[in-house]
Amino acid sequence: MKRNRILTYCALGAVLLASCKDSPNEPDTTEKISTEYSVWVTSAAGSYILTTDDLMKDTLLTPAGNKGIDISGYLPAAWYGVYAYNYQGKFYVSNDGTRFSQLEIQDNATMKETNNYAFSSAFYLGKVLSEITSKDELVMTKTAGTYNETKNVLEQPIYFMDVNTMKLNNTLTVDIPFLDYTPLTPDNTPYIAPYMVPTSFTVRGDKLFVGHKYRGSDGTGNKDILDSTLVYVCDYPSMANGKLLKDPRGGVVAGHWEVNNTTFLDDNNDLYFLTKKIGPETYGLVRIKAGETEIDKDYFFDLKDYNIFKNTSSSTIQKLGNGKAYISPFVVDPANKKVTADLRILTGGAEPKTTMNLMENGKLYDVFKTDASKWYIYEYDPATNAVRRGAEIDGGITHVYHVNKLK
Repeated sequence: MKRNRILTYCALGAVLLASCKDSPNEPDTTEKISTEYSVWVTSAAGSYILTTDDLMKDTLLTPAGNKGIDISGYLPAAWYGVYAYNYQGKFYVSNDGTRFSQLEIQDNATMKETNNYAFSSAFYLGKVLSEITSKDELVMTKTAGTYNETKNVLEQPIYFMDVNTMKLNNTLTVDIPFLDYTPLTPDNTPYIAPYMVPTSFTVRGDKLFVGHKYRGSDGTGNKDILDSTLVYVCDYPSMANGKLLKDPRGGVVAGHWEVNNTTFLDDNNDLYFLTKKIGPETYGLVRIKAGETEIDKDYFFDLKDYNIFKNTSSSTIQKLGNGKAYISPFVVDPANKKVTADLRILTGGAEPKTTMNLMENGKLYDVFKTDASKWYIYEYDPATNAVRRGAEIDGGITHVYHVNKLK
């Protein structure tokens, strides 16, 4: 089956920002923000940043009456929040298919583009390699690489960007082997244009681990098409000595190609991958132990009896420390295969609603929606297994993408 697949499916938006990068000779007019935190929300009217100096304050955060910072003009669609990242208090946004913008809040009232980088081809922000990101450098991928038919690999770039200049310090490319056979639908017909989706990038010591899955159309729309955990591991940074790991127990590596991550390193440096079975929908964890480059055949944490976050492509697994992780809405002890808390119960039956939550000083901050359709920020303390309710968010919102620390 011919595979003429240049994977640039994410060139979706119209050009909304026509100006080029500001001249380096222009004075820096950036105004410093005075608040500590922000919450990125969407409503029927657009996308907004709500700021506060205390997430636990008994107050209402709302975009009404021009109290929120309207960022709709920077995004061609509200859901593009999944292609955005907050780093060192600044926002990094993919917004027109090639332009990558650095945005800063001005005097708690407006958002300003303070720098940008124009990629030569389609670019939407994919994963951020947080294990090797430094204060002055953002290490990231884009949502989809390029299929090289001659080598039968997906050429996936990893960019090292200087956040002070918005210039690339370096680019590495990992070649992930593509399928060497034609996947078939349950009706034994070939899928239409199957393609690879990298779902995680983790650097651990001198190794790079890339979790990925395959999607394709059966004529009714794109969907996950295989049911095995696939991880590509190679030397880092040389990208040499690569090998493909495959495990049939848990299903595909969960998640999608946007910023959110569904893998994590625990305190022992063991690497965990959330897996998802394709209908009936069930979940689990597989592990690659510290110092190893094979999936642990003696470990599988079956989560089929737990209703973990409903959409794994728009939620983030958060490491809590002390052997615990937050797989929304549950706190888990993965090494001992235990679920230790259900935050829906601790919050009185509320459902978690963020795409990206926040960890600060050992505590988790997430947004939950109550049965009465009220949205609140909650603080969870893993040390005491207790929650505390903080600021309320305007009930007119439809989604919360990020809870961020700004300074």
